Amino acid sequence: MMCTFWGLVLGLAAGFGNQEPLDTFAYSDAAAAARAWVASSGTPAARIAIDQGRPALVVEIPFARDPKLERTIHDRSLAADLSPFGGFTLELVAEEPAAIGQVSLYFRSGKGWYAAGTNLAAKGRQTLQFSKAAFRIEGTPEGWQKVDGVRISFWRGAPRDAEVRLVRLAAVWNDVAVVIPSAAQRAGNRELSVAVQNAELVCDLLAEMGIPCDAIEDAPQLAAGLARRRLVLVPYHPALSPEAVGALARYVASGGKLVLCYQFPPQLGEVLGFGGAKYVRPERPDQFAEMRFEAPDVSGLPKAVRQNSWNITAAEPVGFHARVIGRWFDAQGQPTGQPAVLLSDRGAFFSHIVLGDDRPAKKQMLAAVLGALEPALWEAMLRAEQARWGRVGHLASAEQVVRYVRASKNAAAAERLQEAQARQAAMASHAEKREFAKAVELGRQAHELLAEAYLRATPSRWPEGRAFWNHSGTGAYPGDWDRTCRELRAAGFNMVLPNMLWGGLAHYASDVLPRSRTFAQYGDQIAQCVAAAHRHGIEVHVWKVNYNLSTAPKEFVEKMRQAGRTQVSADGSPVRWLCPSHPENVQLEGESMLEVARKYDVDGLHFDYIRYPDGEACYCPGCRQRFEKQRGKPVARWPDDCYRGPLRDEYRQWRCQQITRLVETVATQARQLKPKLKISAAVFGAYPACRDSVGQDWLAWVQAGYVDFLCPMDYTESDLAFEVLVANQLKLVAGRVPLYPGIGATASRSALSPDRVVGQIQLARQLGAAGFTVFNLSERTAAEILPVVGLGAGAQPATPPHQRAGAKR
Repeated sequence: MMCTFWGLVLGLAAGFGNQEPLDTFAYSDAAAAARAWVASSGTPAARIAIDQGRPALVVEIPFARDPKLERTIHDRSLAADLSPFGGFTLELVAEEPAAIGQVSLYFRSGKGWYAAGTNLAAKGRQTLQFSKAAFRIEGTPEGWQKVDGVRISFWRGAPRDAEVRLVRLAAVWNDVAVVIPSAAQRAGNRELSVAVQNAELVCDLLAEMGIPCDAIEDAPQLAAGLARRRLVLVPYHPALSPEAVGALARYVASGGKLVLCYQFPPQLGEVLGFGGAKYVRPERPDQFAEMRFEAPDVSGLPKAVRQNSWNITAAEPVGFHARVIGRWFDAQGQPTGQPAVLLSDRGAFFSHIVLGDDRPAKKQMLAAVLGALEPALWEAMLRAEQARWGRVGHLASAEQVVRYVRASKNAAAAERLQEAQARQAAMASHAEKREFAKAVELGRQAHELLAEAYLRATPSRWPEGRAFWNHSGTGAYPGDWDRTCRELRAAGFNMVLPNMLWGGLAHYASDVLPRSRTFAQYGDQIAQCVAAAHRHGIEVHVWKVNYNLSTAPKEFVEKMRQAGRTQVSADGSPVRWLCPSHPENVQLEGESMLEVARKYDVDGLHFDYIRYPDGEACYCPGCRQRFEKQRGKPVARWPDDCYRGPLRDEYRQWRCQQITRLVETVATQARQLKPKLKISAAVFGAYPACRDSVGQDWLAWVQAGYVDFLCPMDYTESDLAFEVLVANQLKLVAGRVPLYPGIGATASRSALSPDRVVGQIQLARQLGAAGFTVFNLSERTAAEILPVVGLGAGAQPATPPHQRAGAKR
């Protein structure tokens, strides 16, 4: 049933939209509950309880008394068509949130699963949200329309016993949605997986604006999903099916509003009032660098939005009062004449996809376009601005920010605070007059000023390790490591961890691994990075992605596979990773890292992916032979006995030994080459769960003295989850080595605003960490994060925490 429009506004403001219950956990007794929700081996049976007069399902969390239990698992049969919905909510009560590292929700469909996870937000009652766009695929599910089971899992956090009360599981939908490729379409198709990632970005932007949206799949059930929505976006879908095109055209014709990006099916252009589509490739770099807007009657439009697009699909207005409201300009500010955004009575068209740079202006642009199509959305956006007032960094209220700023005695911070309060008062005044677009803009300005006040008030600390991971291996600006290092130093950073080599690829003059296209295009990246970094007083800890062959040349991968050196999953499927137990792989991995130490004046070597990909690997014939040789007797049923049978624990311990062997080998030999060289690693945050899941026993490395510091990848948008992870890690490490918690500014599992990055820096400091590591250094994060860290948290220069190899102490 279609909700009323004011119901839409209230639903959007609340963040949960419309709901249809899947389970209210109203079971007659414990036996009925246990029959419905079947506990897996090692998981206590579910019980029942009354919570505030309502029934609840009690899930026991025995992580203290059962240290080997990685997660609890409860399964229930469920026959449902979930294709029209955009997500799910799980209402629960958790009095010991530190015990839980993550909450996972799974839906079984045929021979596969849809899986998503999130973190607890606080102690006590809360409602967790799972967007359908965030669900990953395991196995080969038959589709959301054929769901036949549901699973709820609580993963290990701190080693504590606890319980969680489940109150309500519901399918939800909002009246705004994005269309994404179906699971069947994107299976094995990298481009369509990128399309889903882009949809996630758009959903994140809309959610930040106060417009939560759903992801609905391009599947035969699309029409039913569209019928529930008032506004639909297609952020990027290069394989939109003819059936989907037809369904979207009928949706628009019946009164729905549609926003298209980049892809332009003629049938949809016709119903929207746009035509003349043509692909345009830029004649020079940075030709499409900025969108500028000229439409005074469209409330809230920014003057310009930065976005360096590599090509566009140009179109022209032809009907339904269509017009061009924004055009492309190049990096020098010259007009290109090409349309960037078109708007009609029925929808809008962006000539490229929406990218994540210039995030505030991008949200302002989307707000203006969506608000023009559905004006009542402005009130939802206003309520979101009102709700987030005072929530900056690690603080949760305006009162906390006021105390924080006053305690800093920073005059500039106090001035920004006063300006923020004035804007907030003006927002309230315009809201009373129902001038929602103006009120939203004032609210954004107030938040930005309040965030700046917080950032300026944040104290610096010395000494500490301030590191940035760089995944590209080229710095923020390919070909210009000096600029990257100069900006890092200006922001107070003293370490950079550049990804210079993989399992089968190197960005430098390697004699061990194949040399990359990056090396061919830009030259030796380690040599350039070391020279620039040391010139600016920054340490270089060269990051290697171990074992992973995802970037390796095909011929190299095939050579490894033919030699029996790649991994095999428990079901016999090939895995594109080197097998850690193979002696020649240990030698290759070690020699590639030691080559870096021999050839370059680096400060350290940094392990990453120093683990197995998951619990499914490796079960290759070589692993069987080597495992049987070590234990001195054969395995009767391979791989079953080792995968889930009586030898599981022994085999999992053996996997840990294979990973640890490489860490020990590199640490020992590297220190013989250069005694002051530092060994470090990027590791999973949840310990000891990672020992069992991926064979990564990083605490053993600390205890044996193999590593000089650790960078746990504590990527989460939940400050509570971040604190739980860091506190547990510090307790385990017990001061043996420095801990630089990893903050996921742009990680796959988290996206943090710049003030939230600084907030987690402050939380790490308060907990006693010796520093922090941010992921990931790029042109975007150099522009957005480096300056704000430099305002306060990094304002006091910190000398490198570890002297350069060979330098005087």
